Amino acid sequence: MAINFALSAARVQTRSTNRDTRTQIKAAAATWRATHKEQRENELREMGIVIPLSEWLGHNNGPDFLEHLRFKEWAWTKARKAAFAPPDAETGARWARKAAALGLSYEEYRLELLERGRHPTDEDATLIRRARPSPGNLR
Repeated sequence: MAINFALSAARVQTRSTNRDTRTQIKAAAATWRATHKEQRENELREMGIVIPLSEWLGHNNGPDFLEHLRFKEWAWTKARKAAFAPPDAETGARWARKAAALGLSYEEYRLELLERGRHPTDEDATLIRRARPSPGNLR
């Protein structure tokens, strides 16, 4: 397969020229925005409108609007990990064996223990298994 390097060089030159043009347009737009802002501020001053010294004036410098949601998510994740972690390895292994004997996962067994404050019985395990979504109903 033969490559025409002259054509490739021409394409590279065209692309670099286009990029320079884009850069010039962006710079011109930034300059226009700055001068236009000054013009608007001067017009407002002439009308007697007071312009704040800073765009942060009146801002309480509090956290971002969504920051508290991220913190809640982090706190809940940390609390869930702590709640589902066994007190020690021996206890965790014992609970896992009991969960397997009842036909439950460790998470289901531990959740039942956390919710009820007691270890699940065979009747509880039957109710939990019935409450599971069937594979045909999952979307």
